[in-house]
Amino acid sequence: MRNVDRECGTTAERRGKYRSSETHEEHVNKKIHAAKRRTRSELSVRQGGWAKHGYAYEDADATSRSLKHLHAIERISVKTTTKEEFIERFERTRTPCVITDAMEDWGCYKNDGGRFWSVDTLAERFREVKFKVGTDDDGYPVRLKMKHIQHYVNDPVHMRDDSPMYAFDGSVFDKPETKSLLEDFKIPDWFEEDLFKHVGAKRRPPYRWIVFGPPRSGSSVHVDPLATSAWNALISGRKRWALYPPRSVDKATIKPRGIGLDGESVTWFNKMYPRTTTEEWKRQGLPPPIDVIQHPGEIMFVPDGWWHAVLNLDHTMAVTQNFSTSARFDAVWRITRRARPKMSARWLEKLRRVRPDLAEVADAQPRRSEVSAGEQTSSTSSSSSGSSDTEAEAEDEVMTKERETFERAAGGGGDASTKRTRTGDGLIADLAAEKMRAASKSMDIN
Repeated sequence: MRNVDRECGTTAERRGKYRSSETHEEHVNKKIHAAKRRTRSELSVRQGGWAKHGYAYEDADATSRSLKHLHAIERISVKTTTKEEFIERFERTRTPCVITDAMEDWGCYKNDGGRFWSVDTLAERFREVKFKVGTDDDGYPVRLKMKHIQHYVNDPVHMRDDSPMYAFDGSVFDKPETKSLLEDFKIPDWFEEDLFKHVGAKRRPPYRWIVFGPPRSGSSVHVDPLATSAWNALISGRKRWALYPPRSVDKATIKPRGIGLDGESVTWFNKMYPRTTTEEWKRQGLPPPIDVIQHPGEIMFVPDGWWHAVLNLDHTMAVTQNFSTSARFDAVWRITRRARPKMSARWLEKLRRVRPDLAEVADAQPRRSEVSAGEQTSSTSSSSSGSSDTEAEAEDEVMTKERETFERAAGGGGDASTKRTRTGDGLIADLAAEKMRAASKSMDIN
């Protein structure tokens, strides 16, 4: 059966053939242009749509603006902070922090042993392997070979893009040809607990990604799904983070309509971020951002429920993982039970055997119909967006994770973004049907 991922390129191109009149550079650029059209069909590649805002130029570059608004975030070292202290001070209290000295023995971070991660070294190791650089209008992954990504990020013309393509791929850790990447880093001791592993490999949502991209690429503001927390380990370059506390702002406020947001991080930082630093924002009782610059060798900890946006200031390389632990199991279970009922039922069965203490916590939670009127009132209070806003945002993204789960089984992966609105386990059947219909249109970027 042909690959059901909807990617780009003609049949001849998939066979590695192209017109003899084409130069190699023309052939590579054709692949890159095809990927651009797939990932952002609303922009004209040939008419300069990808650079229409001029964000690549200093006078309009969001990466060099507003840094005076930086707010302090605590940086803690694994050498002077115990795991127990981290859990009590940061994880249980849902307090973000930057962790240092945890990557010193990682092969991907140390510049020795031939395991260091950069675009050039990955291109040497995985030249013909495809990495996900975005999604098409239907939420299917678009991939480029690593050698073509290398050309893209080193080409001055392409680097005029307002929001460059961003590699964000989780499937590489499961593919035989790239699985060796798992040997280049290790999960920090503080994050070893992984409750979702008890769901089973076939049903658990995607949770781990390699992430790399040029300046101005990144992730627009969002809340991580299923009340998971995340750690992001930066190998090279700098990342800028803007974070907003749980229950402090709702989706309509942080991602408003009518101001030209296009789902891109650089656009959000240019158009929305400045509003969150104004006196008017404060008068509405809204919090200023925690605005952080993350440096190589540092790990950002983002607790569940926090709105956050990430902008790459340089060419960056990172690995990131979402996780759930005992400290925040109650929140994870509450949302997962509602958003993924079949998965949560299997999860609970396994927890009864391996973690009966957590199974008791799950059993003690009231059913949705039993939520008190007082809790409902507090969650819709005008003074706070309430837990319902955070949970609703997480559930809005469940359909993304559902699609990713299916892609993973079909050889895909990553953070596919889709406009579908249906959530829950029933989406898998719909995706299967769509995959079969799309099979005849399958295209690769070779």
